Amino acid sequence: MAQTTVKTNQEIKSIRPLTDEEVTRFHKDGFIIIRNMFSAQELKPLQEALKKDPTMGNSQTAVIYEDGKSWKVSAWTDLGETFLGIMSRTARIVDAIELLLEEECYHWHSKIVIKQPGDGKVDWHADFSAWYQDGCLYPNMITCSIALDKNDISNGCLQILRGSHVMARLDDVTRGNSVAGDPVRMEKAFENHELVYCEMDAGDVLFFHAKTLHGSDGNNSHEVRSLIHSTFNARSNEPIFRERQQHHLYKPLTKLPDSALKDANCSAFDDQIFHGKETDGNKRKGIFLRRLPHKE
Repeated sequence: MAQTTVKTNQEIKSIRPLTDEEVTRFHKDGFIIIRNMFSAQELKPLQEALKKDPTMGNSQTAVIYEDGKSWKVSAWTDLGETFLGIMSRTARIVDAIELLLEEECYHWHSKIVIKQPGDGKVDWHADFSAWYQDGCLYPNMITCSIALDKNDISNGCLQILRGSHVMARLDDVTRGNSVAGDPVRMEKAFENHELVYCEMDAGDVLFFHAKTLHGSDGNNSHEVRSLIHSTFNARSNEPIFRERQQHHLYKPLTKLPDSALKDANCSAFDDQIFHGKETDGNKRKGIFLRRLPHKE
């Protein structure tokens, strides 16, 4: 009987590695957009599943801003054998993250943010403000945001302040059932840093630093705007707190070849374990936008 050879993470390499120029730009600006990182063929199963079940099995939680407008998010930490779990483990994502971090990474959490027409804004913030409270001493964390459809100014695409990752950590203030960056320091940040609208087509990927300030306007179009945000932490940056942080502790990441999505024979998200279903997410509502709820 023929034996199946299992390749190690080191042996699996991306067919689309970042260039030296792209890495330099990331460290200078605090973000970088890579066009066409996923093909239409690769995204089609997830796009079709979302059309059939836009609530993703009722896994969504509403994040409500203080003006009463909201948007929906589904979040998870465990990377199972679903389309969602496979996507974040492909070599093109893992290799890029580890090149930017300059060390081994592991999955922190992921979420899909879906803005229907008329949905509200995401206030300006830097993610590390919450992750510092989770026990991470260093901002050695990167989020990759994968566009599932067209993201533009009219439907509330992500906005970033270029170079804002060099600022000190901002404290958060409460906004509805979520949080936002300290408004006094945000005002100065807008004076000192260029605002960039991250317009993307389906398959484009945005990588941004944990301290990069970002937000988005409401969806004023007639089209849905969808993004997958997968965040990775450096292995050396595991939280120093253990209580209620079990889901954020280091777990080895099994990297998959870039062909894994095309070869996948699994559901898009039917078997995915989401926060909010398996945790106390309904009590904490949109707070897990920034910090996922713990398991009881």
